[in-house]
Amino acid sequence: MELAYASLAAAGGDGAFYAVFGVFVAAFVVLAVVTLRWAVRRDKAGRAEWAGRRSAAQDGADGRAQSDGAAPRPARKHGHAPRPGGSG
Repeated sequence: MELAYASLAAAGGDGAFYAVFGVFVAAFVVLAVVTLRWAVRRDKAGRAEWAGRRSAAQDGADGRAQSDGAAPRPARKHGHAPRPGGSG
């Protein structure tokens, strides 16, 4: 009779392990997806900004820059002010 109780206890322990392990796996997958989406958005924004700077530099080098005479404003990244003395 004791053997039957031991096997039931072991089965219950396995079920709890798989339930907790499943929660951790799900949390890991969600965090991985969130991280990848954030990285892709940052990469797209960075590439767009880089392309903008590159085209602005080419326009300035060719002498074709169209300006209203005002000094160029530094680009803002994601709502943050630019760092002093550095790029972005």
